[in-house]
Amino acid sequence: MSGRTIVVAGCGVAGVEAAAAARAADAAARVVVAGAEPMPFYARIRLPEVVAGKVAPERLVLRGPAWFDEQRIELRTGVALDGIDTRAAMALLSDGEAIPYDGLVLAIGARPNVPLIPGADLRGVVTLRSMADAVSIAASARGGGPVVVVGGGLLGLEAAAAIRALGPAVTVLEVASSLLSRQLDAEGGEVVRGILERRGIAFRLGVSVRAIEGGGKAEAVTLASGERLDASVVLVAAGVRPEVSVAAAAGIAVGRGITVDDRCATSAEGVFAAGDCAEHRGRAYGIWPASEAQGRVAGACAAGADARYDGTIAQNTLKVMDTAVFSIGRVAEAPSGVGTRVRDGDTYRRLVTDEEGRLIGAVLIGDLKERRSIAAAVTARTTWQGAT
Repeated sequence: MSGRTIVVAGCGVAGVEAAAAARAADAAARVVVAGAEPMPFYARIRLPEVVAGKVAPERLVLRGPAWFDEQRIELRTGVALDGIDTRAAMALLSDGEAIPYDGLVLAIGARPNVPLIPGADLRGVVTLRSMADAVSIAASARGGGPVVVVGGGLLGLEAAAAIRALGPAVTVLEVASSLLSRQLDAEGGEVVRGILERRGIAFRLGVSVRAIEGGGKAEAVTLASGERLDASVVLVAAGVRPEVSVAAAAGIAVGRGITVDDRCATSAEGVFAAGDCAEHRGRAYGIWPASEAQGRVAGACAAGADARYDGTIAQNTLKVMDTAVFSIGRVAEAPSGVGTRVRDGDTYRRLVTDEEGRLIGAVLIGDLKERRSIAAAVTARTTWQGAT
């Protein structure tokens, strides 16, 4: 045995990648993974499929107990990180166990951002972040009254489509003037809106919520304009906030997330952070590819190896009522008139180039066959041979 103990707090993609990298870097180390949820590593991005009843929760598991056994990684499920004693180099777990560490990786994710709206604490106001959330929302929405989704981003739209598949009327509220405003240009957002409206989902864009009303349980949402929408369930999908409380309590530097350098090291000796909880060069990504990459770097470095993280080009893929949507790079904020647009019904393509003709962003809706070559060109910052 090397005598080294690596503790990974979090069993999402960042945590599992960190544990695997730590094991690869030190074959003899003790590696422990503690995950707050009772399930091991599963595909969190597919939770809307559980809501819609398309897949059973257990089918989303990506790494079960057998994988951890094969990797000689100790798995603790249903156990959260309660505290960190940085002086004693001790990880304090919610089950009372205190584990001395040589390297600690914080992969503790993020928590839903719930705006300070009057009535947000009523029963029936929910968020979708965990498997338990998905199961509960499905039970509440199935065959029930109207549902209001607050937020027209990735999660809000996928959740709205999933709930609509169960039968209830669904209205999506979005403060921006178009959907997916962080991932798509305005025209791409209109294409997505049309697809969802034809499937029975209603929208209010450019609106804000004044209050959620009800006598102990949500009954309606009132907009700033005074419009009142009936709602038996209100799903708040207003983004997430990196989980920083445990790190901050231990005196570790935090900004929006837990601040890390290119080694994914925090301000505390031997402590690293990766995934949705981390902030690298002022940016908290909140996307799967960044979590994967950061997890690998954090785990390797925690085990004594040398690795570097140099950022991730943002890209997203989702299904909107069986229509595929992909975006990468600079799209929403790119100058108008740069690149090309092609629209044909529910199929849409936008390519964004810089002054030298290099591809810097793209949107594909409906037809994703060019996704791989486009993503490679954006990542490499080169021209794309298929561009028109």
